[in-house]
Amino acid sequence: MSRSSGPIACMTLDLEEDWCIPGDESPNPTFDHVDDYIALIEQLDVPISVFVVGVTIENYPGIVERLRWELDAEFHLHSYQHDMTKSYEFETEIQRGVAAFESHFGEPPRGYRAPQGNIVQGEWAELERAGFEFSSSVFPSYRPGVYNNIRAPLTPYVPTEVDRLLEIPFAAVPGLRIPISQNYLKLLGRPYLSLLKHVPLPTPLVYDSHLQDFWRTEFHDHLPQPKRTLMTRNMDRSVDILTEFVSTLRRNGYTFEKVSDLYEPVAYAWT
Repeated sequence: MSRSSGPIACMTLDLEEDWCIPGDESPNPTFDHVDDYIALIEQLDVPISVFVVGVTIENYPGIVERLRWELDAEFHLHSYQHDMTKSYEFETEIQRGVAAFESHFGEPPRGYRAPQGNIVQGEWAELERAGFEFSSSVFPSYRPGVYNNIRAPLTPYVPTEVDRLLEIPFAAVPGLRIPISQNYLKLLGRPYLSLLKHVPLPTPLVYDSHLQDFWRTEFHDHLPQPKRTLMTRNMDRSVDILTEFVSTLRRNGYTFEKVSDLYEPVAYAWT
């Protein structure tokens, strides 16, 4: 899919403020670690693609600008309000998100990511009508009560309900279908990290992360059990886990690109 002849990895960040207590208007203490995140990405020397919530753009424009200019990050939309209940009208949610994005960046978003990776039939068609070029929403895996995408492709594809919009799925281990993301590497720890050194990995490999995957704050203590234990497992070595995984990818010949770079050759082939 990409111009590179070798395997490709894309490191992505979901930038959101309400991951812990929906509706709570308190400042998100996770954003206090933006300096740490910038330093981490600079040390890893990888390009970054940020999927940002519309409300977060409105409430934290300074954070968005720091990531944009200090990391040369590209930005795409991660819904308007990050409502994981799907109790909203999707067309209105997208319109509000696009408006917030355009107001800040001066141009519409090219890509979209659904909260929790929970995208359903009909939503790709609405994204295409709204002018999006690609989505990066599908975990080709299984999460009880959220999605069952065991049969979904592991590589980019055009969903049957659209003409040209490209779905660029998250990475998962072929066969096992375990997602390859910071949350899963942190949860499963060293055994999983060791497994990833010895199994075939997908290309492109779209890697998902959040600020709250790396640094613990008082927000974590508000989580109910067992979610609190799951979210904080191996938190003290989360940065080291990412560093080690990036090194593994480089040893396996991966080069790093932004998510939009995966779309460009497809768009060129369609012209």
